[in-house]
Amino acid sequence: MRRALILAILLALGATGAARAQGLSDPPTAGAWYRDGQSGRYLLGGTWLYRADTGDVGLADGWWRDVASTAGFSPVNVPNAYNAGDESQASMNGYVGWYRRDFTLPAGAFAKYVPRADRKWIIRFESVNYRATVWLNGHPLGSHAGGYVPFEFDLRYLRPGVNRLIVRVDNRRTPADLPPGPGGQWWNYGGILREVYLRAVQSTDLAQVQIRTEHACPSCAAIIREQVLVRNVTGAQQKVQLRGFYGRVPLNFGAATIGRGAAWVARATARVSHPSLWAPGHPKLYAATLTLSDSRGRRLGGYFTWSAIRTINVTPDGRLELNGRLLNLRGVNLHEQTLQTGAAMTPAQTAQLVSWVEQLGATVIRAHYPVGPEMEEMADRDGILIWSEVPVYQVQAQYLDQPGWLAQAHELLQENILANENHPSILVWSIGNELPSPVPPAETSYIAGAAALARKLDPTRPVGMAVSNWPGLGCQSAWNLLDVIGDNEYFGWFDAGGGGDDDRDALGPFLDTVRACYPSKAIMVTEFGFDGSRDGPVEERGTYAFQADSVAFHLNVFATKPWLAGAMYFVLQNYVAFPQYSGGDPRPDPPFNQKGLVDFAGNPKPAFAVVSQIYHATRQIAP
Repeated sequence: MRRALILAILLALGATGAARAQGLSDPPTAGAWYRDGQSGRYLLGGTWLYRADTGDVGLADGWWRDVASTAGFSPVNVPNAYNAGDESQASMNGYVGWYRRDFTLPAGAFAKYVPRADRKWIIRFESVNYRATVWLNGHPLGSHAGGYVPFEFDLRYLRPGVNRLIVRVDNRRTPADLPPGPGGQWWNYGGILREVYLRAVQSTDLAQVQIRTEHACPSCAAIIREQVLVRNVTGAQQKVQLRGFYGRVPLNFGAATIGRGAAWVARATARVSHPSLWAPGHPKLYAATLTLSDSRGRRLGGYFTWSAIRTINVTPDGRLELNGRLLNLRGVNLHEQTLQTGAAMTPAQTAQLVSWVEQLGATVIRAHYPVGPEMEEMADRDGILIWSEVPVYQVQAQYLDQPGWLAQAHELLQENILANENHPSILVWSIGNELPSPVPPAETSYIAGAAALARKLDPTRPVGMAVSNWPGLGCQSAWNLLDVIGDNEYFGWFDAGGGGDDDRDALGPFLDTVRACYPSKAIMVTEFGFDGSRDGPVEERGTYAFQADSVAFHLNVFATKPWLAGAMYFVLQNYVAFPQYSGGDPRPDPPFNQKGLVDFAGNPKPAFAVVSQIYHATRQIAP
């Protein structure tokens, strides 16, 4: 008995020693993958450990407990999609996985003048799909549901030396989740899909920064309005002062005394007399900085973001404008995934997607979910607009008026706007994709409520939705609640609505009926696309020639509609869809969607050159 106990201890110590040798308990590294955000960030990267829990026994068996043994775990790098490369139905349906990261806190994170009691840490997850539960040293920190948006917890229960972080991830989704499950229309990658950071906070936290720019005309002065949520993270009163700059223009928020556990909403306004306006082709950015100090003027924290001055409007006659210039955008849909790493993207992989967008001459991108912060920052810098959509995707009508579902959908929309509104690249807040058509009363209520929430949170941008529409559907009064209607059309490919869109020659007349239904709304084609997977004649669906010819036909029709605000091809690169995928291709290769302009190996298809030539020849922004 004693010998067995000694052996068990030695095995545990050996596992712990191996973990340390792998770098498991290394401290996080200073900095972040993107520039925007608070000072004092540390990337919790390096080696993590992962353990699959396909039987969902980890909770009952105490995998969250603070134990030294790493038995059952294997090393991985985070971000990580734990089912990348597994294209089985079980992988698509989802299961539970556990992550572990032992770490020591970095030295030198706090100023000497900050009392130890006022030194706090916050942990930030950029994206976990789908449900996350987090423990530190055996104590629960909290939970979060929903992929594609960030969330944070106060990092309680820290101790000297090695700390042990455990994250349980469950990517099984129900029809009431967002996007609905089980499975879905693009691969259900589970895991910690984006980065994890620690933030060092010195008594008070710059928890939320909102920057709005207003200018009445292209030649007018701009008004900068900033609102900052300053949160006291200590158990004592804190006296602080906040100042900043917008470019070279100073902002003074004043000073406040914040009670323990309370927050101060600080506001300041500035004027930029001769602004240089952001737009594709001229992505002028202003450095917006904040400095938080104590009552003696000593620095407590800071914030940096790239901001820009531009105005987006929908005119009374249904035209979309940027800085008073009419838009006729051309762009692409995309998915943030690769065959090798699933939806866990590195900055280099994200940069490759953006590079293809630029090679095409595209000025707008769209995903079925909020894209990651690295892509948003690249879009800000490179002058690419983003249709920012929450994954309220093909939700069944029975859920649309359920209070619990509505609360979840509104929370997701709010999280997206609050996390991403400072990015000048965001063009439209989209509240969903292809909800039921014709529109039932419950959907009308959802559209009204979500649109009102988006306008309240950010009155500077229009609200849109991508819709399923076809000849004979008729005008839908609910869509008049939107500012921008995104029409998903696949004329000449899919046979939706009883065959109304199988003839591509009906595309032009159909678009005219859409314009007649919604004369005061901006209209964009948010999807059109065709599989291209092999050589063959132009008449044969699924060939490269058919894809290239069909794309050219659609783009030429769009060019005859001067009122059209834009069009986005679906999709930039081939992606992993779902096990039964056919996508209208008579010779499908499930689970792969091959409508991409780029194949899985990164090679452009013939349609890529066709799209690039037309996009570059199209005036996408009026003079």
